[in-house]
Parts: sequence; C-alpha cells; structure tokens
Amino acid sequence: MNETLRFGRIAGIPIGAHWSVLLMMGLVSYTLASTALPELVPGRSAAAYWTTGVVAAIAFVASLLAHELAHGLTARRYQLPVQRITLWMLGGVSVLDGDPATPRAAFMIAAAGPATSVGIGVVSGGGGLLLAAVHAPELLQATVLWFAVMNLALGVFNLLPGVPLDGGRVVRAWLWHRYGDPDRATAVASVAGQTVGGLVAVAGIVQLVTGDAGGFWLIAVGYVIAIAATAEGRQARARSASARLVAGDVMRPATRSGAASLSIDRFLAEMLPDIPQLVFPVEGPDGRTTGVVSLGRLAGVPVELRPTTTLADVQTPLEQLPVVDPRAPLADLRQLGPDDVALVVEAAELVGLVTGYDVARALDQDVSRST
Repeated sequence: MNETLRFGRIAGIPIGAHWSVLLMMGLVSYTLASTALPELVPGRSAAAYWTTGVVAAIAFVASLLAHELAHGLTARRYQLPVQRITLWMLGGVSVLDGDPATPRAAFMIAAAGPATSVGIGVVSGGGGLLLAAVHAPELLQATVLWFAVMNLALGVFNLLPGVPLDGGRVVRAWLWHRYGDPDRATAVASVAGQTVGGLVAVAGIVQLVTGDAGGFWLIAVGYVIAIAATAEGRQARARSASARLVAGDVMRPATRSGAASLSIDRFLAEMLPDIPQLVFPVEGPDGRTTGVVSLGRLAGVPVELRPTTTLADVQTPLEQLPVVDPRAPLADLRQLGPDDVALVVEAAELVGLVTGYDVARALDQDVSRST
C-alpha cells in the first residue's frame, strides 16, 4: 500500500497514510453522527453529533496507528528495521525490512498489535464506566464506550487465524517453531487466510441479504484477506521451490552450437530447424566456447543485416555470463531476467545453459503442483 501523505516520524519510523484513510474517517464520522449517536443519546443537536463523530474518527485512526506502532517497535526490539507505517481504509501496514530471525520474534511482533488494541479497548471501557459513575455528559460516555468496543473488536478480529491477519502470523510463528521451516509455515497459514477471507466475505453477503449495507465492508475485507493470503502463500512456495530445485533440474543441455564465423542467416537456416533450444553456445576456430547467442537476440537483428552479421558479432562473451554448478540452488539464479543466461559448468566442462525464463517456468510449475 503506497502512501499519499507523509506525517513525519515517530520513534524514527516514517508514518504516512493512503488517501483512502480519509474515506474511512468520513464513513465513521457519518455513521456516528447520523445513526449511532442519535440512537444512543437522542435529543442532541446535529452539530454536537457531527463534532463528536469527527473527533471519534480521528481518535480511532490514532488507535490504528498505535496498533501498527506496536508491531514496529517490537520489530525494532528484535533488531528488525521498519521501513515505514502506512494507514489506509482497512487499517494499517507495517513494512519491515526483512523477516524475523526466529519464531519467537515472529510471534512477539505479530501479537503486539492485537495486544495493544485490546489494551486500548479495556482502558477505554474502564474510562467509559468511570465517566458514567461521575455522571459525565452522556454523549461523551457513549463515544468513549463506542471507542472501547471498536478497539476490542479490532484486536479480536486481527486474531483470526489466517495471514495476513496478526492471528495468522501468530499461527505461522507456531508452525515455524514446529516445522523448522518458515516458508512451509507461511504456505499453511496462507491456506487458513484464504479460508478466513472467504468466511468473512460470506458473512458480508449474508448481511446484504438481510438488508444490512455494512455487508459491503465485510466483503471488501474478506476479499483483501483472501488475495493477500494467496499472494503470501505463493511467494513462500516459490522460495521453498527455489531452495529445493537446483540448476541441473532446469538447465537446457547445450546439444547444438554454432561456429563464431557463421552468419545469422545461415545459422537460422541450417542449424535451427527442429532444435528445441532457446540459447546456443558459440564456438571459436579451436572448438572452444567463446560465448552464447539467444534466439531473442538473433531475432533483433534486422533481416537485411543477417547475411553479413556473424554469431561472433552478436554473442554474449563468456566472461559476461554467470557460471554455476549443476547442484546450485535456483535461489542463486532468481535474479536472472527472462533473456539472461547462466552457464552450467561441471569439471570445467559446459554441460548446459539456464535462462531466467527456465527458472521462472520451473518455479511456477512447482508452485502450481503444490497448490
């Protein structure tokens, strides 16, 4: 979630907001001023309802910020830098610079937010009861108790057991401790997140059927949860696959090559038909490989220049290419672009080639099989 407004820093953490937080504040203010407060405390002026509603909306946004700051400050306690905190329509996002180092750190960071929201709710609820005991204005009592209920609901809702909710991250930390594998834990917690998102959306549909327009809000929340959970699970499975698969699993054997002096026209006419290669080694006069050429690069040469342009003219020299062992994990090759090439060398002999496309396809197929 990209920020639209930057508010400065709190404890060194950049704080910002997406424009949609203004829409959320408007909806909260309108609901309080037009419906909730008039029902709870009738007989007040519209100005009183609206003033109270706007102040309550601002206070609620501040409580959302406190929730995210709890995540951020706990992360810093565990030596994990915080890039920024961004508030938006459905809450807030704390962007951490990396992943927690241990399951315990992951658990504490995840639990800090809901604990803060529940704490604010309990304290606010006590404050509301105290205000009632001293016969404070009823509008103030009702607003403070509403604020308490909202924070308690926020804390409890965030404890639902599915990523990206805090409860899902607590579950992930426990699974990480149990499995010893953070990516496997994330993949399992993401399935729970998809389920939670679906159930929240279904609850929203039920609300709409019964005539409650608030169902639209639940449908939006459920959709966001399900989409985020799916994305996190897919990323985790891709990381797991990149550590499990090796270069030898996806490399293309360099079965055919072209002489450096061969023209592109002649190479395409004589060497290419029926050869399922995308990248070809280029051999010098002594038979040694001097570089590689890809079909994409050959296709980029204008047709009229192909008869006079040799493979040596367009090859990528070996010294410009990364070299990996057949047993190197794909994680070492994920930085390759679709048309980039790495040489697979064993015992000083070229045994194959790996392109970024090969890596991406292998990871995608592995992730698809595991979903």
